[in-house]
Amino acid sequence: MKNLKQYYKELGKLVYAVAIADGIIQPEELENLHTTVMKELVSKEPSSDSSGMNQAFYIDFEFEKSMDERLDMDETVKVFNHFINNNVEPNDEELIKRSLQLLKNVSDACTDKKEKLIITRVERELAEATRNLVA
Repeated sequence: MKNLKQYYKELGKLVYAVAIADGIIQPEELENLHTTVMKELVSKEPSSDSSGMNQAFYIDFEFEKSMDERLDMDETVKVFNHFINNNVEPNDEELIKRSLQLLKNVSDACTDKKEKLIITRVERELAEATRNLVA
């Protein structure tokens, strides 16, 4: 992924959009977020920023920042999709799979249909972006 740090920031905002889709962030969603970031992303992300911090932690930071800023859900999804279309590279499949798993784990804490719709929308966009790499 081009600009991996920014990718994780945009992903953190997207996770927020999924969690807030029903109007409230459930404690279970936060727990699933932190657990998945640690187990599935930080543990598999070899890159660090200039201070030595694993870049996957930017997901948590942006999620918390988004809670304070109350980002617009639709705009957040659009910005994420735009970022993916401009920055996805060959061999990003595992990163994308882990990212989708994060979104699903957060949304599984709740049964809201809006959350599932956001994930479906993002999955379609990711599939299109990776197909364009092959073409």
